[in-house]
Amino acid sequence: MRQTETRWSLSVLFLIGLAALPPQGAAQEQKTPPQPLTRSEAWSVFGYDPTPDFRTYDPQYRTKINQYKDEMERLRQEMYRQAKAGRKTPCARQIYVEAQWLVQYTADFDRIEKRLQALRALLKQPADPPEAKEQSPVDGSFNACNQAWFYKVDAACDKLVVMQYLDVRPKHPLRFLDQVNSPDKFRAYMDRLLIADVSKTGEDTRFELNLGGTDLVRLILGTLPSGYSFDPRLKSTLIDYVDNRWQDPQTGFWGCWYKTKNGAIRKAADMSITFHIVHYREGKVKRWPQIIQTTLAMKDLEWPYGWLQEGQMSDHHNYDVVTLFHYGWAAMTPQQKSQARAEIRKMLDFCLTRSLRADGSFNLGDEGTIGESFEFPCLFLYEIGFFNKENRFWTDETFPQAKGIAKRIAAKIKELQLDDPETQVAQLIVENAD
Repeated sequence: MRQTETRWSLSVLFLIGLAALPPQGAAQEQKTPPQPLTRSEAWSVFGYDPTPDFRTYDPQYRTKINQYKDEMERLRQEMYRQAKAGRKTPCARQIYVEAQWLVQYTADFDRIEKRLQALRALLKQPADPPEAKEQSPVDGSFNACNQAWFYKVDAACDKLVVMQYLDVRPKHPLRFLDQVNSPDKFRAYMDRLLIADVSKTGEDTRFELNLGGTDLVRLILGTLPSGYSFDPRLKSTLIDYVDNRWQDPQTGFWGCWYKTKNGAIRKAADMSITFHIVHYREGKVKRWPQIIQTTLAMKDLEWPYGWLQEGQMSDHHNYDVVTLFHYGWAAMTPQQKSQARAEIRKMLDFCLTRSLRADGSFNLGDEGTIGESFEFPCLFLYEIGFFNKENRFWTDETFPQAKGIAKRIAAKIKELQLDDPETQVAQLIVENAD
């Protein structure tokens, strides 16, 4: 039997929004400002909140997971403190991000506890193991301290981005990609992730779909050269899957699909997943009018089904949004371009006045590591042309302060002696600023 789909009409959503506005000339009569949506309410517009499904899977889910979230924050602060004191933390970062995924997207408490025990023990040691930074000669992976396969894919992509810029190649072939190197293997992997049945499995597959699934797009299509010999049939298989199986023709977005309690399938419109697919395909995707319309419609909603993080801007999410604007600029109407310009100016002001510190570092915000706190603001500033003239798709103005800011950021990176892949991306951007 074919599963039913739960879908939302963008036109209905826009009409709801318009109906909520006061008639012309009545703005003065409005006395009570509208209450902000809860996260669950915000997610229900374009996405899905799996929290009730986790509670169905384990009635004690909320109590257990909150304890682990508190522990994660303590360990993050300790890792941050040691990194600022000069410790290199490649292995600690790998364990931390994997534990963070498990806490945020699974109810696998045994696995969570084992990862946190490993991180606690490592942070008590004087240094991370040196092999954590080296490529494995066995399977070609770059992250010896991760256990989940999709993190091998994502860590390799981080390394390959820097290698591509430096014109160097991996020492060893990426044999871990053998796991998906045929049309049948690829489709099986993607199908396992595409539909999350959280109440039965205790896992929300969204995050792995966002990293492993979208990273395979740039590796298989070759927009990120890897040197790996993919099955020649995989390119057409991937394009067919992404365009005809996965993209929602109504919203233009991609996302995880969720099986609801009544057996229906809810197709989420995920900002982050959509950004990755558009970016990794260099904008060569279908349904640009729908993508732009959806992007603008979710402006005031919560990530990943909106732009905001806990009701506030985020350099990370702002980077995603402006990248979609950049690739889709030619498909935008004059009114949409005007709206986008106004939003980009707000984002730029946020980055320079609220994220950037006087010493050249950035507030940690929603980022998990110091490296990411440098990477995403710099990527945002690069994408809008603040650091490079050719990217000023949205404006003709110049930014005379950019060079000085770039030097300040570069000096701070050097002072902290950071050498993780995320910081390397930021360093390449600021060192090559116009």
